[in-house]
Amino acid sequence: MKILRYSGITILNIGLFFVLLFSAVQIISTWDAYYRWHYEAHSIEETTKMNEEHFMEVTHKMMDYLIGRRASLDMKAEIDGEIEEVFGEREKAHMIDVKSLFVGGRVIRNISAIILFIFITTSFFLKPKLFFRWIQSLKVFFITSFLLIGLLGALFYFNFSKYFIVFHKIFFDNDLWILDPKTDILINMVPEIFFFQTTMLIVALFVIMVLGVMIIRKLLMSQMVKNWRA
Repeated sequence: MKILRYSGITILNIGLFFVLLFSAVQIISTWDAYYRWHYEAHSIEETTKMNEEHFMEVTHKMMDYLIGRRASLDMKAEIDGEIEEVFGEREKAHMIDVKSLFVGGRVIRNISAIILFIFITTSFFLKPKLFFRWIQSLKVFFITSFLLIGLLGALFYFNFSKYFIVFHKIFFDNDLWILDPKTDILINMVPEIFFFQTTMLIVALFVIMVLGVMIIRKLLMSQMVKNWRA
């Protein structure tokens, strides 16, 4: 019985990890103001030969594509004074793979969130002691999450280029992600520095979310102990 209980708690904590991580990924990767700052800070207007209005429009369409609001990346914009197709076939093919990862992460997050919601609502009202055991276990979740995300964050921070390549080799079974800045708009819009900054922001937001969970945990534990003593 204990094995089942601990296994269940472990599954819940893994689910919580995925909920927080993939939520952080989606929030940062679809943050409009972040893209505006990035384009301005790194002079993307010069490298893409598009003005801010056009590459923000392209960015919005790209985000719509990744979250499923747009069927394809077929789009035109004014580039160097001429209206032309923004992305080439290689870029579009790569973004199909990126979308699969993005959608897959969202599915994992949503399923995990549903499982957590069902467990929390049922255990809190029907089996409060089981709920209490779970929030007690979040101390282990806190330590494990910080160690894991800290390790990943350190690897990417100190040698981003190496582990950026490793990431692509693990999650992509082709070389479509290797783009040419001379011909491909996508790599000029989001060069390596963009992914470095994005990764660091995701790590930071994940840490903030975990700290938020631990604050809620402490408040809940204190309240439940007070109620049982009353």
